[in-house]
Amino acid sequence: MRTLYKVPKGAFDVVNGEIKEFVVENGVFSFDFYKKVDRVETLEGYVYPGFIDAHAHLVGTGKKALVPSLDDVESMEELLQIASQNDYQVLRGWDDEKLGRYPTKEELNTIKHPLLVVRRCGHVGVANDAFMKMTGVKAKDGILKENDLAKALNSLSESEEELIQEVKAGEKEFFKYGVTSVHSDDMYSLPFEMIQKALRHAKIDVYEHYHVHSLKELNEFIQNGKPLPSIKILLDGSLGAHTAYLRKPYADIPTRGVLNIPEEEFVEIVKTADKNGIQACVHVIGDGALDIAWEAFKNSNPSLRHRLIHVQIIHDDQIEKIKEEKLFLDVQPQFFVSDEKMALERLGERVKYSYRFKEMMQMGIPTAFSSDSPVEIPNPIEGIKAAKKLGINTKDALDAYTTQGAYQEFGENKKGIFKEGAKSDFVLLSEPIENEKAEVIATYKNGERVYEK
Repeated sequence: MRTLYKVPKGAFDVVNGEIKEFVVENGVFSFDFYKKVDRVETLEGYVYPGFIDAHAHLVGTGKKALVPSLDDVESMEELLQIASQNDYQVLRGWDDEKLGRYPTKEELNTIKHPLLVVRRCGHVGVANDAFMKMTGVKAKDGILKENDLAKALNSLSESEEELIQEVKAGEKEFFKYGVTSVHSDDMYSLPFEMIQKALRHAKIDVYEHYHVHSLKELNEFIQNGKPLPSIKILLDGSLGAHTAYLRKPYADIPTRGVLNIPEEEFVEIVKTADKNGIQACVHVIGDGALDIAWEAFKNSNPSLRHRLIHVQIIHDDQIEKIKEEKLFLDVQPQFFVSDEKMALERLGERVKYSYRFKEMMQMGIPTAFSSDSPVEIPNPIEGIKAAKKLGINTKDALDAYTTQGAYQEFGENKKGIFKEGAKSDFVLLSEPIENEKAEVIATYKNGERVYEK
C-alpha cells in the first residue's frame, strides 16, 4: 500500500530541513509524487525521523518495566515496603543521593525472600543473606560491585519465554519515546544464541553489541564463525559506584576505581577485534580508563568506526588523541543532569573535566547520543533538553539522535533521514522539538504506527 502523508506543520531532519509531505510504501520512504497512492493521511503535529538510541539495554529496560521501580524511593522505609509487597529477587533504581546512603544487608535481611537491590547505575548492588546463599556469592556487608555483581546476576536462570517478554516490554518503552532503533548490549549475562533468538521477536531495530568478557571468549566466537559485527567491552565502572577508573583517587574516598578486565588482556581484545574486522565499543567513564583505551586503539582501522561509550571525564590531550585515531563517541547528555551533584562530590575540582561533549563535537569528533536505559528513561526529548544545558544547539542534538546513530551502525542513508528508500521510521510530536513542552503523540516503525498516546 502506498500512503501519502501530508504534514502541514512540517517534517524535519538535519539534512533536508523542512518538507511538507512524503510517501510510505513497503516500509520505506518515497518522494515519487506522480505515482498513484492508495490513501492520504494528514499528520497533525511536527514530524521527525525515528530517534536512534546509540547505547542502551533493551532486555534490561524490559526487565525494569516489568517489576516495581526504585527510581523515586527517598527512604529505606519506602524501599523495604516495596520489596515486602512482592517476591521479586532483583529490584533496581535506588540512588544514594536520594536515600542519603547505601541500603544495608541487615535492612534487607528483614525481607524474607532472596533480594538484591541494584543502584540506578547498574554497577553496584546490595544483597541480603538469602540472596547470597542462593547465588553462592559472598560479601560480608552484602555490597556487590562490578564482576561480583555480574556473577550474582548471571547465576539467575531465565527462560526463553521470559526473555521474549522482556524484549517486548523493552521495545514498548522505546517506542513510547519515539525511538525506533536501539544499539543494545544484552549479552552481558545471557547466552549468544538465546539473545539472537529472542531479538527476532522485536519490531524495533536492534544493533546488538555482543558483550565480550575475555580474550578467550572473543577468540572462541571468531573460531566458531559466529557473526559479530560489533562487540562491547566493559573496561571500568561508574562514578556513582566509585568504580570508574581515574588517573588520581576520588575526592571523597581513597580509591582510583577498578578495571573490569586486566589492561594487557583488554588491549589484546581490541586489537583482535580490529584485526578480524569487528567494531569494538568500549565502556569508558574514568580518565584513567580512557588512557588505556587510547593505547588499545592506536593504529586501529578507522573504517570499523570503533566507539568509546560514556567518556565522562576527559582532558585536552585525550580529546586530541581521540581525534587523531578517528574514534567515535557515544555519550549520554542526561547523565549531566542526573549526576551533577554526585560528580562534584566524586571529582572535586576535577569536575571541570567532565561532560565535555560540546567541545568534542566542536572538534569534529563524530558523536551520537543515547540514554543507557534503564539507567535513564529512553527519552531523546529529555536528552536534547540536557544537551542544551551543555550549550549544544537543537540541530546538533537532533543530529546526534538520528544520522550520527545511523552512521555508527553503518546505516547511513538507511535511517534517521527522510530520503528515498530509507526506512519509514518517524515520530509525531505535539510541538517543535526545541520546545520544552514537546512530547510524543505517535511513533511509526516501517510505516506502521507502533505507539499512540
